[in-house]
Amino acid sequence: MSVSTVVVLGLTAACSGGGDDGKDEKPGRADATSSASAKLEKAALASGDVKKYEVEVTNESGEAGKSGGKAMPPAGRVNPAECRPLSEMLTASAPAKSKAHVSRTLSSTDVADTTTTEVVLLAYGQADAEEAMDTLREATKSKKCATFADGGRRYIGVRPQPGPVGGDEAVSYKLASRAGEFLHRDRVTVVRSGSTLIAFRASNVFDPESARADEEGEAAGLPEKFRDGVTGDPKVADAIVEAQLTKLTEAK
Repeated sequence: MSVSTVVVLGLTAACSGGGDDGKDEKPGRADATSSASAKLEKAALASGDVKKYEVEVTNESGEAGKSGGKAMPPAGRVNPAECRPLSEMLTASAPAKSKAHVSRTLSSTDVADTTTTEVVLLAYGQADAEEAMDTLREATKSKKCATFADGGRRYIGVRPQPGPVGGDEAVSYKLASRAGEFLHRDRVTVVRSGSTLIAFRASNVFDPESARADEEGEAAGLPEKFRDGVTGDPKVADAIVEAQLTKLTEAK
């Protein structure tokens, strides 16, 4: 079973306060956002960049604070509030201080691999990028964030994980949420390269019924390719991280 969730991870064009005060939209800020989006689009993964993976445009480049043209949820919906950085990296959107974002979803061409990976690139100012990593790192280590709620969804089992090698710094964590009898599991890795953050979110679904059937099939000698339960935690493939960091470096 494959569930695209993903991944990952604003600055809107400033507008005048009213139609009669003589102030127009500030073109400089709008141009900066457009330029940031264009640079991210150039650096985003495309078909053929990662062997044995299909690449899908999850949503077009967007302004910060929005996802697919919709405003991000209000900060108050995450409880405890200090866990908000963990939640922000679970969506193909952009936290408040980022300038723009693009999102891609990768699926393995191997039918036995049911993990999907969302990759979100986020443009920041240098200081804001470093601050975002610091607050994310603190949240992964906070005992208060071992479980947290985002609206009607409750996340459990939040644990920091070893980060990948590459970029200037990285933060990685895993977590899960329940949906009826199913368990949605995510591994999130955020890498900073200069003032750009890349959020990788690998996801799969644990189905107890399929897992039991797989155990019975294994005992009966059924080849693994004919089993469809997911038993292991999702992992962000090294090949995806390496390909994205390489393309980002080449695009600069």
